Amino acid sequence: MESYSIIDRSTVAKDWHARGFSCGVWIDHAGREWRDTIPEMDEMFMVMSGELELEIAGERIQPSVGEEIHIPSGSPYTIRNIGGTTARWLYGQKRTPSAPLQPINSFRIRIHSPL
Repeated sequence: MESYSIIDRSTVAKDWHARGFSCGVWIDHAGREWRDTIPEMDEMFMVMSGELELEIAGERIQPSVGEEIHIPSGSPYTIRNIGGTTARWLYGQKRTPSAPLQPINSFRIRIHSPL
């Protein structure tokens, strides 16, 4: 039997807004790729459903549903839908620009738990 995680967008949005981030839903078909994005502001990313791969700082990860990924400004990244189905994910940008763009070689992963 498969297990399912349910992500409540409004709960995540409330948390992200409190930390100064927007929160929107992206829906990508199988095979979709966002290549070599360089954010001007810090960004957040969380898989709601589907199977995505994130390549950042020379490392490839496949975040689980509910994992929160923080992408620092200036850090190039690529997101790929590697599953055979549609993927849904939350995306947010810091609402005010960060310090000058300086790529760094780290990122944070946090498991989102309901409040």
